[in-house]
Amino acid sequence: MWFWLSLIIFAVIIVGICFLPSLLTKPGQLDFSETGQIGDTIGGILSPFVAIAAAILTFIAFWVQFKANIQQRHDIAIERFESNLFEMIHVQQDIVNGLLLQNVDGKGNIIRSEKGRDVFQFAYEDMPQIIKVGDVKRRLTLKNALSLSDDVKHTLSTLPDLWFLDHYFRHLYRIFKYIDDANIDIIEERMKKNYAGIVRATLSPYELVMLYYNGFSHPRFKHLMDEYNVLENIRPSLLASITDSHEFEK
Repeated sequence: MWFWLSLIIFAVIIVGICFLPSLLTKPGQLDFSETGQIGDTIGGILSPFVAIAAAILTFIAFWVQFKANIQQRHDIAIERFESNLFEMIHVQQDIVNGLLLQNVDGKGNIIRSEKGRDVFQFAYEDMPQIIKVGDVKRRLTLKNALSLSDDVKHTLSTLPDLWFLDHYFRHLYRIFKYIDDANIDIIEERMKKNYAGIVRATLSPYELVMLYYNGFSHPRFKHLMDEYNVLENIRPSLLASITDSHEFEK
C-alpha cells in the first residue's frame, strides 16, 4: 500500500513539472525582467524538482529491491524447510520398510514373519506377547490385552516385544516437532497444518491405531497428534474397546 501511494504522489509531481513551463511562460503572469531570461528562470525553478524526482526514483528502486530481497530470503527459507521435511519423510519410509517382525516357537522355528507396514497389524492383532493385565502376566495379543484393561495403554512403551518400534515412534515424533517448531514468520499455522497433513497421509490404518495407544505413554507426542489432527482418519472399528471407538465416532 505504501509503495503504491508513493508511486501516485511521484506521478503527480512529474505531471506538475511537465506543466510548469507553460504556466511560467504565459504573458502577463510573471515578470522575468528581474530574474533573467525565461530559460534560465525555468531551469532554476525546475532543477530542484528534477533533483527531488530523481531522489524519489532512486528511493523507489531501492525499496523495490529491498522487498525483493526479503521475498527471496523468505522463499529460500521455505524451500530449505520443505527439503528437510521431505527428507525426513523419506527416512521415515525407509524405517517402515526396514521393519521386520518374526514369531518363533519354543524351538526357535519361525512361525510367521512380516515386513514393512504389515508389521503393525501383526504386532497389534496376531502376535502373542507376555503382557501384564492387572496383577497377572498373561500371553495375549496386544488388542486383547487392551480390551481387558485400560492400564495396558500406559505400559505400551515398556512391552519388550514392541521395543523394535521405538525408532519408528521417535523419528515420527521428530517430524511433527520439526513442523511445530518452524518459525511462524516463515511457515504460517495454515501451512503447518498442510505439511502435517502430508505426513498423516503416509500413515496406514494400523499405524494410526498404534500411534493412538502409544500416545498414552508419550504425552508430548499425543499433544502434537491432537494439535495436527494426526488421528483424524483413524478407523474406530480397529480399536480394542468400545470406549476407545466412541472417542472417534462422529
